[in-house]
Amino acid sequence: MSSYLSGPIPRIEAKDEHLNLVSKAQTVEAVMLDYPHARRLDQNGIDLENIDAKLILASTIPDETLEEWFPDRELAFAKRVGADAIVPCDRPVYNRDARAQRIETIQTYVADLRDIVPHFRDAGIEVVPLVKGETEYERRLCYDAFDELGCTRVAYYCVQYFSYGFRYNELLERVQQISFEYEPENMILIGLQSENLVSDFPPCVTGAAGQRWLRNCNPRDVSVVEAAHQYDEWSRQVTAALSTGQSQLHTFTSSKGWA
Repeated sequence: MSSYLSGPIPRIEAKDEHLNLVSKAQTVEAVMLDYPHARRLDQNGIDLENIDAKLILASTIPDETLEEWFPDRELAFAKRVGADAIVPCDRPVYNRDARAQRIETIQTYVADLRDIVPHFRDAGIEVVPLVKGETEYERRLCYDAFDELGCTRVAYYCVQYFSYGFRYNELLERVQQISFEYEPENMILIGLQSENLVSDFPPCVTGAAGQRWLRNCNPRDVSVVEAAHQYDEWSRQVTAALSTGQSQLHTFTSSKGWA
């Protein structure tokens, strides 16, 4: 499997200081860009193929923006900017939605995956699909599609667990459930990168994408050289924490810190 999809993956924005840090840090193998930020860089004349790291595009963006993107557009854009990997076709699925609505949304999501994943592969773009669903039945719609498509690396979006309150225990339990239900070879958490928390997760969690890195090495606060040094130190901590994933559900304590 592609090593650049493991370890800490900084989710960057269309900012010069983010690109400069990526070029200076020694431990950045890949960056994650959501579609709006990637499009902004592309429109500003930045050749994304020249970024000093592998490029992972992500469809995990606000719902109103997500409506502008459909699978064929995702494919065309990924090919245009030379993406190495993609988290495609996201669709909003919320616990507050009626069960029938969630199932319908997930059925549409996996139908999109079945249609478009072969085309991404033909273009040499690795696909990391999102696990969606509030119940095991709903998630199994995803698992069946992943098996059909031969997807052994998956992603799980974590941001909603911290947008309204701090629901860390719920997130940990959900990822444990996915690990037991599906046993993915590799999983990327999107939105949780804490060096204090990632070791709580099962061993299948091998990647952590997000913006936690900005708390430790914000290139707006110090020189890019110092920020890169701070990033590398933090990155090694996260890599070490990911390598000690737990097989049992742990109880969260306040000493763990924020995500």
